[in-house]
Amino acid sequence: MKNFTLIIICFAFTLMSFAQDENIKSKFSYGLNLAVGGATLENNKVGLLNGNVFAIRFNVDYDFSDNEKTKLLSGVEIVEFNSSFFNGTDQSRLKNEYLQIPLRLVQRVSLDNEQKFNLVTSISAYGNFLLRSKINDLSNEVDTKSGGVNFGVGISFGTDYEITSNTRVNILFDIMNETSSISKNGFRQKQKDIYLLGIGFMTRF
Repeated sequence: MKNFTLIIICFAFTLMSFAQDENIKSKFSYGLNLAVGGATLENNKVGLLNGNVFAIRFNVDYDFSDNEKTKLLSGVEIVEFNSSFFNGTDQSRLKNEYLQIPLRLVQRVSLDNEQKFNLVTSISAYGNFLLRSKINDLSNEVDTKSGGVNFGVGISFGTDYEITSNTRVNILFDIMNETSSISKNGFRQKQKDIYLLGIGFMTRF
């Protein structure tokens, strides 16, 4: 996970290093966002678990307007959930890794006359693919091989600031809930009350 994070960050900043013509106003932008937070996992084998969440988000958006006020965003997001629990004899740790495909409708409202500082809100739905689920204790590691897919919805709000005519930095707070459980191989899992605080950037192609 750490190596993957470094690769994504290096790739993003490599793209940013190419010179951009600030007179070109593309309708498309790409961005990277790193977020941390918490969630509750419902697991039919171990019960309710509170845990930490880490997310890496690479997104592309399309601007419906000339002033970047309304956008449609999608992309690829890697999400990791970690939690510890007592299994009756030993302390155990559960780790889930997800691939999420979001679809977000984003609205921006200027907070200053120069339109550099903006309030950002969005509503979203997403597909959630459980890539890997593992339970570790002091003596062994169990790969639950639960896999599977479910869906979720979310809202977010925050701010962004224009540092060049093509690039903005942002701080966003997300609230998400999965609408159904992932069920496979006897395991049923569902995340709820997901809260994430993230920082990132968006820049035009």
